[in-house]
Amino acid sequence: MAWAVRHALCGLAFAYACLLAPALHAQTLPELPVIALEGFEPDIKEQLQKARDRVQTNPRDAEANGWLGLTLHAYDLYESALPCYERAHLLAPKELRWAYYLGMTQASLGKQREAATAFKAVLKLEADHLPAQLRLADALLADNQLSESQQFYELVLKRNANIAQAHYGLGRIATANGKANDAVSRYRKALELFPEFGAAHYALGLALRDQGLTSEAQQHLSLSQQLKLSRPTLEDPLIMSLAEMNAGATKHLKRGVLLDGQGQLPAAIAEHEQALEVNPWLLQAHINLISLYGRANQPEKAQEHYRKVIGINPDLPESYYNYGVLLVGLQQNKEAEQAFQKCLQLNPYYAEAHHNYAVLIEREGRLDEAASHYRKAIENQPGYRLAHFHLGRILVNQDKLPEAIKHFEQTLQPEDSQTPLFTYALGATHIRAGNREKGIPYLREALKRATSLQQTQLAASIERDLKLLEQAK
Repeated sequence: MAWAVRHALCGLAFAYACLLAPALHAQTLPELPVIALEGFEPDIKEQLQKARDRVQTNPRDAEANGWLGLTLHAYDLYESALPCYERAHLLAPKELRWAYYLGMTQASLGKQREAATAFKAVLKLEADHLPAQLRLADALLADNQLSESQQFYELVLKRNANIAQAHYGLGRIATANGKANDAVSRYRKALELFPEFGAAHYALGLALRDQGLTSEAQQHLSLSQQLKLSRPTLEDPLIMSLAEMNAGATKHLKRGVLLDGQGQLPAAIAEHEQALEVNPWLLQAHINLISLYGRANQPEKAQEHYRKVIGINPDLPESYYNYGVLLVGLQQNKEAEQAFQKCLQLNPYYAEAHHNYAVLIEREGRLDEAASHYRKAIENQPGYRLAHFHLGRILVNQDKLPEAIKHFEQTLQPEDSQTPLFTYALGATHIRAGNREKGIPYLREALKRATSLQQTQLAASIERDLKLLEQAK
């Protein structure tokens, strides 16, 4: 009897397994993305079409799904790449690549909690995968899981103490936990390892400012603006494989941005135009060309690209900002005001737009309103020297001299061709406030700098003021 029962149960189990097998095999997968191939250059179009056809031929092949995701990812098509990676990861959960790329894509889309889960799956497959450990720590930090994030940053540093990103991450955690001294130490270490780390300069500048170290804070905040796109990289073979797949417009765009940074304006324009030959829908290239052609004194071409980008997407703040700058150069100030206002409607935190709009309305005598926008520019970008300077001038006009002095003090670093004028303003304001012993040394320093830079008109003005002060003794 017992044997019969066991035999019956075994038979039921076998039958159940047979019924379950097709269900497992027919595992539900996310829908494949709809890929519109129009607008891509021929090579990329062919590349995407081949990858799509491969999946359609073998829809449950993990490699085919993952390869389509990789191809889309290479062109920053994150939304379309995501379901491909999800499918690949479900079909081949022990394939590290698909879990890793899935996490990267989720993080790029702001899905930090899901990204953390994917990177944990990578670490289950390879516990010592350093890039995944670092990316997991970043995702956890972005999701405000500070304690767990700290554990993974510390794990990264145990393996390699010279990874600047991990020190920076620990600094951000220390800041969030109110441990100011620890945060400053971590940011300094990150910058020691990678001196051009823009985000670390910014974080350190804010931390030092909170500690009252305004002069050093200003140096770091100014550097952060110069280096805002610079960050350290980590040797990562999977990222290198991804980058190698992109042979299209994005390469020309990136090269154009680099050439612009080097002051090679005609070459930068040529690269951007080549990017648009490859992909006429590349919005960032159109946006950049508004500025590039404006600086090249070709306003008609700049306006052409403005019209194109607005026609594709009318809700991009940077396009209105660049167009506003162009209009200022054309002395079309009312139209420029409208462009900056539109930019601020779309992005109320756009510091440069606040500043430029304030400059225009200050000329109309709208001082209080202008001061408000200068303050907003400074709130969103504390190291904004010109905003500090212009706000200081308005405050002097309103006889708010102590506050004006504080803003002029924020303009002295870094040292460049503007430093003599800013130093002069600070010295003159001290004197107007009755602080001759502070003001005169600033004027002398301003004269010295203006003379060395052959700023003859400014030097003459400062020299005249110094003589008047000597006569007034």
